[in-house]
Amino acid sequence: MSILVTGGTGALGFHILSSLNGTCELFSFSDEQPQPWQKVDGVEYLTGNLLNFRDVLEMMQKVQPTHIYHLASQSSVGLSYKKPYETLNINLLGTQTLLEAARQVVPRAKIMLLSSSEIYGRTEQQLTYLHKETDLPNPLTPYATSKACMELLGNQFRNAHGLHIVFVRPFHFTGPHHSRRFAIPSITYQLVKIKYYGAEPVVYSGSLDISRDVVDVRDVARGMIQILDTAPSGEVYNICCGKAYTFRELVEMLVDIAGVSVDFRFDPIFERTNDIPLLIGDPTKISSIGWKPLITIEDSLTDLFNEMVVRRRTELKMGYGKDLRL
Repeated sequence: MSILVTGGTGALGFHILSSLNGTCELFSFSDEQPQPWQKVDGVEYLTGNLLNFRDVLEMMQKVQPTHIYHLASQSSVGLSYKKPYETLNINLLGTQTLLEAARQVVPRAKIMLLSSSEIYGRTEQQLTYLHKETDLPNPLTPYATSKACMELLGNQFRNAHGLHIVFVRPFHFTGPHHSRRFAIPSITYQLVKIKYYGAEPVVYSGSLDISRDVVDVRDVARGMIQILDTAPSGEVYNICCGKAYTFRELVEMLVDIAGVSVDFRFDPIFERTNDIPLLIGDPTKISSIGWKPLITIEDSLTDLFNEMVVRRRTELKMGYGKDLRL
């Protein structure tokens, strides 16, 4: 068995590869080599351009994967407003390149496409509405639109070429190794600098009043492995817990974990137009296959904070005096 993870240097890729380590041949395909905190021993890290068909075809011929987790994407909602063409290119045309290469080289491989709960958009129903897999997409952002289109593309390849493709729609997740491009890790990093590096005791953020269904990234990775191993082609799964937290609640937990006293300031650079005030998923379908979250949100945030401390120390040892976005 040979497993390929595109975007394997991200947090989800890290934890999927870590969970599968020692069970089979493991390959990651990304546009750059991993930093030390992104690397899993025993994985062969390949680099190339997802939009370059030759790069992807040669990689597919080398790896001959039996299972493919397609995670590589432009995954920031905020950045998708600034770079809508790049977002659509990577998330849609990059998937086209990958699926066409798989069709030519490994047509029997099991493929998972990483979608997003963001495709559900807003609902006019009650505030406690839990989104089901059967809900129609209502994308509000370039990122969400790119993921909704990616699902259509995946179904095209299933129907036209018989590829085995399943889809997952994770709701918000966080935990160790999560990129600082995202809100909760960014705030965690600010708290690390305040506690250990004498930074001004002020946390800058966007709105803290939005609510999200939150699961630890390791639980999401475990769910994805289980789904790809067992789900029939064409199935779609939410990965969620059915309970929402406000970002304010999450940040207050992080402040307690850090053990510091801080002020909060709104920074318009983090403001997102068309933000969805509440996004909760219905976990009924994924629960039916025996999956449930095992890591509490408190443990998830504690592990994120502790890993962020180690990550920053590693950066400084490597001579990265300035902040990285990873």
